[in-house]
Amino acid sequence: MRELFFLLGFEFREEFDSIAWTVYLWLFFAFQYFVYGQLISKLVTSVSDYYLYYGTGLLIIMTFNVGTWAGRRFVEGAHEGRLRYILSLPIRRGELFLEQVLLGLASNLVRVGPPLVLILILNGMPAVVLLSSVAVLLAMSVGIMGIMISLSFIAFKSFDIYSAIIAGLSALLIRFSTVLYPLAFMPKAYSTVSLANPLTYGGDLLRNSLSVDVNSLLNPQVSTFVVVAVGISTIALGMMLVPRTLEGVKSS
Repeated sequence: MRELFFLLGFEFREEFDSIAWTVYLWLFFAFQYFVYGQLISKLVTSVSDYYLYYGTGLLIIMTFNVGTWAGRRFVEGAHEGRLRYILSLPIRRGELFLEQVLLGLASNLVRVGPPLVLILILNGMPAVVLLSSVAVLLAMSVGIMGIMISLSFIAFKSFDIYSAIIAGLSALLIRFSTVLYPLAFMPKAYSTVSLANPLTYGGDLLRNSLSVDVNSLLNPQVSTFVVVAVGISTIALGMMLVPRTLEGVKSS
């Protein structure tokens, strides 16, 4: 475990040598929330306080983007030859997968934390909901990263195919969910698909923790179960697939 935390500290320092990606995400949130969010909230009158609803959706999208980034970073490390060096270190393959997940969680906390605090301040919410909201976002991040890193076996064969799959999966998961619109206002066929999407449960759980009232949120107990189950299952899948996938990895 000492080797795991040593590698985690090294990669964390390396990751934040440049803050360009972090600043980009904050600017993305600011523009989407203060400009586009204001405009669209004037058009969507069927949902009470859609502006806040939209803001929480942006937090979920940011969490999803950071989780996707963690998977791409893991794959790019292999193609750049960086992963081969890491594999030469005295660290188990399963621990390497856990290190990547922990690095992604830390990155998510740094990048999504300030926008979350900003939403709490602007809407006069008590500080006590910060911990529950962070817990939900981190749990969602675990599930997303587990999926993205587990799919790395595709990228080691063809990075183009991996990129196409991730782009398609990202579009489907975000659009067919309650990230940007409540379940109660969806067409029946659309809502049926949305109920099979883990982002729907994560989004509604986050809004429950922030007491966002749209009269259509899913049961928080069910949402908690789904979010935790997805996180555990994807971690287990990654622990099983990644050690096998890494054997024989070649850099480009």
